[in-house]
Amino acid sequence: PKPVQRRLGIRTIQVRSGELAATVELNGTVIADPETSGRVQAAFSGSVLPGPKGMPVAGRKVAKGEVLAYLRPVASAIERGNQKAQLAELEAQLAIADGRVRRFEQLEGAVPQKEIEAARIERAALDRRRAFVSASIDSAEPLRAPAAGVISASHHLLAGQIVDAREILFEIVDPARLAVEALAYDAGIGATLTSASGLAGETALE
Repeated sequence: PKPVQRRLGIRTIQVRSGELAATVELNGTVIADPETSGRVQAAFSGSVLPGPKGMPVAGRKVAKGEVLAYLRPVASAIERGNQKAQLAELEAQLAIADGRVRRFEQLEGAVPQKEIEAARIERAALDRRRAFVSASIDSAEPLRAPAAGVISASHHLLAGQIVDAREILFEIVDPARLAVEALAYDAGIGATLTSASGLAGETALE
């Protein structure tokens, strides 16, 4: 009845034939552009330390190569003891090599030059080995941003937190380079697709 149609807001319109596009609604997710996004993972088990600007938080802008934090290796008491023992042994060997070089330099002319050069090379090699072992005991590996953008997730990291190897620490995205990924379970949809749009609130995004 017409009164009921008016109450329900139903209006009669004239039907016309024409070509209309078939539409289908897909569930989509916003993803970061792989070319401009990055992810920072722990290369080894360790303790996270704040970077030069403190602990990174979601929303902070970062530059490519910027140090976000440091990762200090976590070693057992036995491993640290072995490293310190190796360091002490290298320091003893370096002291002996250094004394040998000084004696050879005092006897320069009486000692062949090749022996003096060999002693100097041995001392330099021991010095480098000592530096590497000493740095490995309490060194911290810098965690750098692989791309410029904004930190989208920091996984609630706190200073001093212990993380496992390959654990994701930070994710970086460029807000200007995002994409929408929607899965079409019918292969025919992709073949006949001519345009797509999404709704962000009341705004249509092409």
